[in-house]
Amino acid sequence: MSQDPTPFFLLSDAPVPAALQAWVHSRHSLLLPPASAGPALQEWMRVPELGHCWLVDGAELDAWRACVDALRGAGWLENLPWALWLPEPGMRDGNASLAWEQGAVEVFDAAQGADLVQDIQVLLQRLRSPHGQAAQLRRDRAEQKALRASLDNLPAPIFIKNADGVYTEANQSFVDFLGLSREQIIGKTVYDVAPPELAAIYADADQRLLASGTRQIYDTQVRWADGSLREVTFYKAVFHGVDGAPAGQAGAIFDITERKRMERRLRTLAETDSLTGILNRRSFIEQAERRMRDALAAQEPVTVMLFDLDHFKQINDLHGHAAGDAVLCHISSLVGHLLRAEDMLARMGGDEFAIMLHGALDGHAVAERLPAVVAATPMAHPPQHVACTISLGALVIHPGQHSLDSLLHQADLALYEAKNQGRNRSVVRDYRLLSPV
Repeated sequence: MSQDPTPFFLLSDAPVPAALQAWVHSRHSLLLPPASAGPALQEWMRVPELGHCWLVDGAELDAWRACVDALRGAGWLENLPWALWLPEPGMRDGNASLAWEQGAVEVFDAAQGADLVQDIQVLLQRLRSPHGQAAQLRRDRAEQKALRASLDNLPAPIFIKNADGVYTEANQSFVDFLGLSREQIIGKTVYDVAPPELAAIYADADQRLLASGTRQIYDTQVRWADGSLREVTFYKAVFHGVDGAPAGQAGAIFDITERKRMERRLRTLAETDSLTGILNRRSFIEQAERRMRDALAAQEPVTVMLFDLDHFKQINDLHGHAAGDAVLCHISSLVGHLLRAEDMLARMGGDEFAIMLHGALDGHAVAERLPAVVAATPMAHPPQHVACTISLGALVIHPGQHSLDSLLHQADLALYEAKNQGRNRSVVRDYRLLSPV
């Protein structure tokens, strides 16, 4: 502003901010505005105690808009209203509407002639009234500051956009979330603050929300300014203008990363065996029943196996229970690596394990291979290796021939048959051609 020789605005008897005093005195006297203001306006400027109001010189459109922006940016419109002065006739059509949008309390022009001083005095009397525009403006500004302070203290990012998708407000948490300054957000769209591919998705979602005129609540993942990926819940709602049309949206982002992490941890604890980390008995039964229904619908066979460690009590007695636990973990890891990702492995309790997998040929091959692999892979337990073997019973069935309970019972009978045959072996029964139990 100090580089521009054009006087942007005039002052009433309002005190001049210290930062502006040199600039004001270099352009015109506080008592006498430029001659272009006209006799009536000059007379008003000479009358003291009429009220406080910025009177912006509207001789040039770009100049007075820049002036208002500078005043607003410096905080000098917080408690002091402003009016626009148009020094030449015929300027109202191109300036008045824009001035109202920018927050002017009045627009004066030279065409008002002798009535100008009276009109200005009426305005300033309204501004001085405790119930007038200036008082209301101060109250509104104070409420706005209080609301801003409250929103800035909330940990959830909050934003407001108008119907064109332009950000009109954002609290400090939203500023921190984007990693931008408030000036880089307000007045901008998602295309200015987000990568193009994401901005297009956000803009499309905004348009669908505005078209619905309602609200959206959904969970998604977003990347914070610090690079961390967070799980969040979006709450967004449309607000409407005086004409009832959607005027924009307000939204809040709640970080639910820790809650989701805790939910996953609790789910894992509920579904897995605490020692080995594989499925527990309850989870195996629930998932196996779903697998059987899927296999029945697809007309595919399934294979169920039960196995346990041979002479596991002797391992505990010779090496201690800690070594016994280590053996159980060793077996679950070893067997798990031999199975496919879609196969199920569970610890049913003690040293008993269960497997379910799709297919008949794979079931035969896995059942015959497992005892040999376990026997050939002792667990390293300094200063010695702890050798162990397993006995395994397996059944191949078409779902619908057996319930899961009867299937597990039949697998248990095959397991004991393997033990009776000398242990360290498997017994596989194919029940696909037998009658349902």
